[in-house]
Amino acid sequence: MRHLVFFCFFGLALSLTSCRKDFETVPSSGTLEFSKSKVYLDTIFSTVSSSTYTLKVYNRSNKDISIPSINLGKGASSKFRIMVDGMTGEDADHNGVGDGKLFKNVELLAKDSLYIFIEATVKSTESDADFTYNDKILFDAGSNQQSVDLVTLVQDANFIFPNRPLATGIKEKLGIAGLENVEGHTLTDTELHWTKDKPYVIYGYAAVPAGKTLIIDPGTQVYFHADTYSGLIVDRTASIQINGLANEVNPDGLILQRKEVTFEADRLEPDFEDTPGQWGAFLIFSSNTDNIINHLTLKNATVGLYIQTDFNSSNLPRLKVNNTQIYNCANYGILAFQSNISGFNNVINYCGQAGIVCSEGKYNFINCTFNNNWFSSKQVSVLVNSYHTDNNNIDQPGTVNANFKNCIIYGNNNIQLRLDKMESQPISQLVYSFDHCLIKFNPEGTSLISQTGSLYDFIMNQQQGNIKSQDPKFKNPNRNQFNLLQNSPAIGQGVYDATCPKDILDKDRSAPTTDIGAYLWQL
Repeated sequence: MRHLVFFCFFGLALSLTSCRKDFETVPSSGTLEFSKSKVYLDTIFSTVSSSTYTLKVYNRSNKDISIPSINLGKGASSKFRIMVDGMTGEDADHNGVGDGKLFKNVELLAKDSLYIFIEATVKSTESDADFTYNDKILFDAGSNQQSVDLVTLVQDANFIFPNRPLATGIKEKLGIAGLENVEGHTLTDTELHWTKDKPYVIYGYAAVPAGKTLIIDPGTQVYFHADTYSGLIVDRTASIQINGLANEVNPDGLILQRKEVTFEADRLEPDFEDTPGQWGAFLIFSSNTDNIINHLTLKNATVGLYIQTDFNSSNLPRLKVNNTQIYNCANYGILAFQSNISGFNNVINYCGQAGIVCSEGKYNFINCTFNNNWFSSKQVSVLVNSYHTDNNNIDQPGTVNANFKNCIIYGNNNIQLRLDKMESQPISQLVYSFDHCLIKFNPEGTSLISQTGSLYDFIMNQQQGNIKSQDPKFKNPNRNQFNLLQNSPAIGQGVYDATCPKDILDKDRSAPTTDIGAYLWQL
């Protein structure tokens, strides 16, 4: 696919540069100028093509020139490929297509420029000892020769490719538009223990089969191919154990040793570092055993965690999720239907519709930070509801029991918590408790103002130790930094709970009070 993108620049290059052929030129004299003296391609995985990078070449002189040659220093063996001004170069293989290695007599008008597009595909065994691969683009020859360095970092990986339709019973349960017929790979017995030795790159959906457990060690890095049809699925009688640990950091927060587990897309360029919706979802349907997630950082998905029961089953999917960070999801951070989830020290931010949805089932969260700085006016941080929509698009009543203690629920919009039930449902089917939470809730001017005497009375009157709408004073929420500043109203306002004795950085909490949210305030 990236090769196609590379050569699609042909038309763009032609439209941006001169194509005159009726002018006389003189040989270039080593006075070319470049937009960069060195082109760094961001980390690529072994055997996987990089993204396309751009170099601009300028002729500042008053003469039309001809560059006798533009070529890669390592010649035909180079793992880089270039396109020059819409041209693919000499046809060394005589297959009718240029090889992107050598270009001769490239003409460039006075005061004009041309574009060079650059890609690389490298095996880890071909990189240097420090895992870099280097080459140069050479312009001219002899005394007039000029050069631009090319550098890329190459990382070896375990690749998991789709090789069959997903197992019967999985794809029918996905329930996400567009994912009914996805291809995937059912993990074999030898693929059920992931370690930190090499990253894992997943194409399509990797599925943990019935009766099996996927174990993921501390420090493991998992990358999903940048495609909404990629992700991880835990089948109804399977389970997962993510055994991440707190990173070792210095006093300034710099990571000395990474021990958390990470899930993200395989586009590693800085421009894609915080781009939502690059891959699909982490889906859990398991209802026969506990699933455990500890110290996972998940980002840039469409849906972070998608947890759903089989509505015909009496067993709810069970998940313990602790010390986990979920960022930059196009739709939801956690989307749960008829599930049993408990967790502490979790952080969610920047999700297109809601940070976490607790729809029916049982939910219990302690010392979590649910923030939503998405740029629209409709998203919330927390949504709790007591019904679901069936296959005929008809709402069906259910029950929910959701409890939040020492949690921060905040974000850009005036309302960051929404409690929802069918109009005909009794309030007894929507059971909730918010205890010593800081919640942003300013319903004035909205339809929720009429409900504040019932559903939201606990926050409007600041009952049960809840704090209404005070700024929690995060370090930098736009960069997903939710450490508390010294003047935060969340400091010392929570009630210590023995089930959460440490914060997300593994710092000891004190009794009888503690700070609200996932982070303890530190000097």
